[in-house]
Amino acid sequence: MTSLWLYVVLGAILKIPKRASGITYNEKAVANSSFACRSGFYHEDSKEVTIKLLLYRTSLNINCHLYDISKDDNKENRRKNLLLYTSAGLAPSIMIFNSTFSKVFYFKMTLGEGLETWSIDIPREMITFNTDVAPVEQWFVQFTMHHGLDMFTSDGTLLDHIREPVLQWEDYFGDEIDIINLIPFVRNTKGTKSPCASDVAILGLILDGKINGIFLGVTKFGFMRRNTKWYNMTANICATLNDDCADLSLMNVILTNTHLIILSSLGLFISQDLCDPATEQIKFTRSDFCGFEMDDYLKAKIWYNIQCLANKEDYEVDYISLSFNKDKTLSQESTCFYSNDPFTKWYSCLPQRAKGEKLVSRRVVSFLVDAQQNTGIAVLSQQKDVLVWVNKLTDHRLHAQHKFPAYRFPERDFVPFGMFFHPNSHFLYVYGNQVWLSTDGGNTFILLIKLDNETVTETDACVYNQAIVFVTDKGNIFYTKAGLFRYARLTTVNQDFFSMYFDHLGILYQLSMNATSADRMAVPVMDVNTLLQADDLGFDGVLSPQYITEQQMVFYSHEPLNPGVAATKSRFYNLHVDKALVYGPGGSGMITKIFTHGNPPGFLSSVLVDILERYPTESSTISPCILNTLTILERAQGTNAYRLQLSTTGPNIFKASDREKTVVIPGASSFLIVAIVNDLNALGDATMPIIVPVNKVFESGTWFLYDFGTQNKRHWSILVDRCRYTIQQPDELTLNAIRYLDLGSKLHFKFRVTPVNIAYPVFHMPLMMIAVGRPSLLDVSTENHWDNTDSYIMEIMVHSKFFEQGKTSLAVIVTQASLVCDVTTIILTLKNSCSYLKTMHYVLHVPVSASDWLSGEDQTKHNVSAVSHLLKNLPTSGRYKQCANKRNRSECGCTDNMKLSFSVAFSDCKEKVLRMKFPVSKLPLSFTVQDESGSTNLSTPYYITVIEVNNRTNWEISGSDVTSSVIKMREYLAHKLNTTLYNPDGLTISIHGSELFHFRVSTVPAVSFCNLFDEFQIYVDDAPLAFPGQYLVISISMISIGATIFVGFVIQMYEIQLGNVLQRKLLRRNKVSSKSTLSSASTASEESSKKSQQ
Repeated sequence: MTSLWLYVVLGAILKIPKRASGITYNEKAVANSSFACRSGFYHEDSKEVTIKLLLYRTSLNINCHLYDISKDDNKENRRKNLLLYTSAGLAPSIMIFNSTFSKVFYFKMTLGEGLETWSIDIPREMITFNTDVAPVEQWFVQFTMHHGLDMFTSDGTLLDHIREPVLQWEDYFGDEIDIINLIPFVRNTKGTKSPCASDVAILGLILDGKINGIFLGVTKFGFMRRNTKWYNMTANICATLNDDCADLSLMNVILTNTHLIILSSLGLFISQDLCDPATEQIKFTRSDFCGFEMDDYLKAKIWYNIQCLANKEDYEVDYISLSFNKDKTLSQESTCFYSNDPFTKWYSCLPQRAKGEKLVSRRVVSFLVDAQQNTGIAVLSQQKDVLVWVNKLTDHRLHAQHKFPAYRFPERDFVPFGMFFHPNSHFLYVYGNQVWLSTDGGNTFILLIKLDNETVTETDACVYNQAIVFVTDKGNIFYTKAGLFRYARLTTVNQDFFSMYFDHLGILYQLSMNATSADRMAVPVMDVNTLLQADDLGFDGVLSPQYITEQQMVFYSHEPLNPGVAATKSRFYNLHVDKALVYGPGGSGMITKIFTHGNPPGFLSSVLVDILERYPTESSTISPCILNTLTILERAQGTNAYRLQLSTTGPNIFKASDREKTVVIPGASSFLIVAIVNDLNALGDATMPIIVPVNKVFESGTWFLYDFGTQNKRHWSILVDRCRYTIQQPDELTLNAIRYLDLGSKLHFKFRVTPVNIAYPVFHMPLMMIAVGRPSLLDVSTENHWDNTDSYIMEIMVHSKFFEQGKTSLAVIVTQASLVCDVTTIILTLKNSCSYLKTMHYVLHVPVSASDWLSGEDQTKHNVSAVSHLLKNLPTSGRYKQCANKRNRSECGCTDNMKLSFSVAFSDCKEKVLRMKFPVSKLPLSFTVQDESGSTNLSTPYYITVIEVNNRTNWEISGSDVTSSVIKMREYLAHKLNTTLYNPDGLTISIHGSELFHFRVSTVPAVSFCNLFDEFQIYVDDAPLAFPGQYLVISISMISIGATIFVGFVIQMYEIQLGNVLQRKLLRRNKVSSKSTLSSASTASEESSKKSQQ
C-alpha cells in the first residue's frame, strides 16, 4: 500500500504540469496494466484489442476492471486490484468525446461483498438528447485511473446504436444466411464503412460467376468479434428489375451518410433513405444510364469522397460518381456520371472540350467532388498523357471553365487507377503504379511512391490517427500518414485476395475468408509499429560516410566489391527517403535526400543524412591502424583508387578485416578501403576527389575509421525511425475537432513541437507546416518561433471576414515526425457558419433555479423559495402541440428540458411562467449568446426584433440606443421586416395589461450566419379595473365620504340628538303598530261571534 501511494503521488506530480499545459501527444507511457470494460448488453473479453461500447435508449451502464497483461485475468486478481486502488481513494474515470463534444464521468468508489469491478451508470441525456435516426459521430472513450493522472490509459469507442442509420435495417436487409457454401466461389471482397462511425462496416463478396447474387456482411464492432451478420440481398435488388437477374453479381458497395449504393453487373442501385423508419425490407431503385450493357458495368468503378455529415449544414451534400473504362460512343451521353444526394439526377463529369481542341481519345479514370472548394476533380487518360482537370460547381453542375490549368503528370509511365481524399481533410491522392499527393485541390502534385511492375488497387484511411494504407496487386502494403511526404512498406500478404480495414480507433485489420470461424471470416490485427520497425530496407552493399558537419554526413553506396551481387540492388532508392540509417553498435541518422550519379568513380548513389545519434568510430582494439600516422598518396597506376600509407611498422597496421571500412578525415575527402596491399598500404576510393589531401600527413586522432561494409557482416540497416517529436496543444483540442466561426469572430490555436533524443539542435529547419483546404474562405495567419528549450512553436490566427458560408480543413503537419508516432498530423475542420450549439437565452432579472421551475407546487401560494412569488402555475392547454389530444399534463410526455424551454413548440409543457404585478414598467431585457466556447452578452453588431406571439399590443419597448448604425439598418431592412429593429444594449419593456404575454426576440440577418431567437413569457396580474370602472368607484367613494362629513357637520351644528330622534322614531312606530294590532283583533272577534249565532 505504501508503494502504491508513492506511485500515485509521484504520478500526480509528474502529470500535473503536462495537464496544465494542455494535451501532449507522442508521449504515451508503456504500462503493464490496462482496463477491460463492458456495457450492459455485451460481455467483452479483457484480451480484446480495444473497448467497444454501445449506447441504447436507456442509460449507459459500464463495468470495468483492471488487469495485468502478464498475469491471469481471473476474479481473484480483479478483486485484489479493486480493493487496492479503491482503498487508496482511486477509481476509474471515462472521458467521452468526439469532434464537438467532450465530457468526463467518474465511476463509483464502492467496496461491496464479492465485487470485482468498478461500475458507472450514465443517463443517456448526459451524453445526448437526440434519439432520431441520423448520421451521428461515433464517440471515442478513454478510461484512466482518475482523470488527470493518465494512469492505465485505455482507449475505446462508443456507438449510438439507435441513431446509426444502417443499423436500423439489420432485420430488413434480406435473409440472414451462413456463407460457408459461398466461400469456395469468392474471388475478392469489397468493404465500406459508415462515414461517421468506422466501426459500422459492410463487406461485400465478389463471386467468380459460378454462383450469382448480392451477399453483404454487416458489423457494428469493426470486425473485432466473430459476429458479423451475412445477408442475401439478391431478392431486394431483383425486385427493382423487370428482366431476369440470373447474372446479378456484386462489383462494389458504398455506404454514404444516408444511402447504400450497390454497383452490380446489372447496373447501379440506390437504396431508400436509411433514415426512413425501418418497417419492411429495404428497397432499391436502379439508376439508368442509356447505352451501357453488362460488360460495361463489369469494368465500371464508383467513387465517393467520404465526409461525415453529422449536424449537416445547408452547403454540405454527398456526391458519388460512376466512371466507365471506355471511350464514348454516339449512343452514350458520357462515360462518366455524378450525382448528389438523393442520387436521382445524374450529370456528365466528362470535361467539355475547349473550342478548337483536337478530338482525341479521353477517358475519365476517376471523378470526385471537392467538398471544401466546391469543385469537380477528374483524372483523365488522354493518349499518352495523364491529366487532372478541376472545374467549379454551381447548383451541382460543372462549369465549362477550369478553375486551374490542367495538371499534366510529368512521369510518362504513370498509369492511374483511382483517386481519393483523406476523410475530412484536403489531402488528395491519385494512385496507380505511382502515388501522387496534392494539398491544394488538384492544382499541383508531388510524387510520393513509385512502384516497379505493380499497381495500387485498394486503399483505406483512418480519420482518427490519419493513417493510410495502399494495397498493390502483388500483395504489398504501403503505409503513410496524411500530409506526410514519406511512406514505408508495411508487409507483404501472400493471399489470393484480402481487404485492409481501419476501425474507428485506427487499428488495422486484414479481412479474408475462413470457413472454420463463426462468421466465416479471418480478421488478424496488424501491429503497425512493429511491422514498420522490423522491415529492414538495407541492401547488400558497402556504404562510405563523408563528413560534412557535426550535424550532417553524406553516405555513398559503392558498387559491389564481391562478385555475384547486382549493382542495381546496391544503391539507394526513393523508398529510403525519411528513413533512419541505423548503425548496430550505436548511432542513427535521418535520410533526407537521395542522389544518383556516376561520379565519383565506383559510387552509384548517395544520401544526405541528418545526425540523430552520433555514429561511433572503430576502436583501436578492432582496427589498431588508427593509432598510426596516415599519408594520402597519388592514385595507383591504372586505377581510380588512392594509396593510403601508414608511417611505421609494428602492431598498428592494416588488417584484412579493414577492407570495406572508410577512412574519414574531417575537412577532406573520405576513402573507402577497397583493397589491403600489405601491412602499411591500402587502396581507397575517394568520395570527393576534388578535396583529396594528396601527400598530406595525418597524425593519429585526426583521422578515423567507420565500418559500414559487409565483409564483417552488415551492421547497418535502414528502418523507420522511432518517434522523436512530441506535440503539445494547450487548448486540449481533439485530433479531429470541428470549430465554428460566425461572421467577424476569431480563433487562436497554438502548437508546440519538441524534439527528444536528438544529438544536435534542429533549429535550422521548421518542424511544422499548415495546409488550408480552402484559403479564400477564412483569413489565416501564422507566427512561428523557437523557444529556449529548442521547441518549435506555431501560433495560428483565424478570422472570419467574409459573408460566405462553407468549410475548410486546417492541417498542422509535423514534417519530420516518424510514421510510428501516434500523431503526425492534426486536422481541424473550420466551418464559416452558425454552430448548431449556438443559442440565444433570455436572462431573468432575478435568478430562478431549475428546481423552482420544475416544482409541482403552486409557488404563488407557498413561499417555498426566495423567488416563489415570481412564478405562476399554468393550466394545461390540452389542445396544441405536445399535449394535443391528451387528457392531462402527465400524458403529454414533456421532458424537463421541454418544461424549462420558452419555445412556442413546448408552450403547453410549460408549467410555470414569470409572474409580475401590474404595472410592469421598464423591465430590463438582456440576452446571452451561448456556444461551445462559452457565454457572452448579446450586444452590437447584433440587432433584434421583438414581437408578441399572441398579437397583444398593450406593451412597448424603450431604452434602445438609436445610433446611426441602427437607423441605417432599419432603412436597409425595412422591406424585409414588419416590425421595429432595436439595438439590444439597454433595452427595457413596459406592459400595460394584465394577462399572459408571450414574447419572441429574434436577431436580424446580415450581421451573423445565425438566425438566433428566444422566447419568454410574463404573467401580469393584480391590475386595476378597466375604464371607466375605476373612475366610477373613486367618484362614488369620494361623494359618499363627503356626504358623511356634511351630515355630521349639520348634526353637530344644530345640536341634534341623533339618539333621541331615533328613539322617538322607534317608539312612535311601535305605538302605531300596537293600535293596528288591537283594532284587527276586535274586528276578528266580532265576525266570529256573528258566525256562531247563525
